[in-house]
Amino acid sequence: MEKIYDGAYLTPEWPLVLAYVLGATGRRLGEVLALKTTDIDFEQKRITWKIEKKRQEYYLALPASDKLLKLLDRYIRLNAISYRLFDVSRQRAWYKVKQVLAKYGLVGWRPHDLRHAFILKALIETKSLELVRRWVAHSKYDLLRQYAEVVGLEFDRPLVEL
Repeated sequence: MEKIYDGAYLTPEWPLVLAYVLGATGRRLGEVLALKTTDIDFEQKRITWKIEKKRQEYYLALPASDKLLKLLDRYIRLNAISYRLFDVSRQRAWYKVKQVLAKYGLVGWRPHDLRHAFILKALIETKSLELVRRWVAHSKYDLLRQYAEVVGLEFDRPLVEL
């Protein structure tokens, strides 16, 4: 991700910035494509994401790193973006991100693999299933428990079987 960030900061073109945002936030491709300049609060250091799952829609405000905000600010200013950050189709975005990933040595990776990588890294760093579940907007723990097993995260077990 560091190399992608460096490339995106040096040349803030939408495929590079999109790839970095996906990897740095763990968001789904559709969620990042829906991102608007009004969703980014540079002062409060947070981004409000539009979440669409199972025909439901809601908004989730999450903290954003200084690094991510610095890149987004640069991208918005240099490209004179006034509303939608990535005004491209989902198919084109998927294809371009896949190209960026291959360019940076992640051959065979898909945009959604950046979400998986984010989840694994977040579990390792926070050791909190609940925090990561809220960040990535998972409704159930089952899938996250599988990720946690991959990184060797152990869960507290009850003293007695229920």
